[in-house]
Amino acid sequence: MYYKLRDGIVQTKICGVFMLIPTRRASEYCPHIQKVGLLLYAAIELLERGEPMEKVYRMYSILTKKPDDEVHKMVHDQLEELCAKGFLVKTEDPNEQD
Repeated sequence: MYYKLRDGIVQTKICGVFMLIPTRRASEYCPHIQKVGLLLYAAIELLERGEPMEKVYRMYSILTKKPDDEVHKMVHDQLEELCAKGFLVKTEDPNEQD
C-alpha cells in the first residue's frame, strides 16, 4: 500500500511550516489549511517516490528515538488522518495516475 497526494493538492512552505493546500482558490481554504510537520512532510516525499513504508518507519524511528511499534502506529495514524481529510489517497501502485 502506498500513499500519494490527491490530485489538486500541493505541498508548500508558508512561514517556515510545510503545509498541504488545494491548488485552486487556495486563499479560500486558508482557515482550513492542514499543517504538516517536517517529519510527516519527509515521509510523504519518500512515499511519493515509491519508497517502501519500512524506509519511512526507519526514518521516524531514528529521528524520534521511539520504539518501532510506537513509530508504526504514529505514522499510520497520521497518514490515515490525512487520507480522511482528503489530502492523501491510498494506491496499490506508486506510479498510478489519477
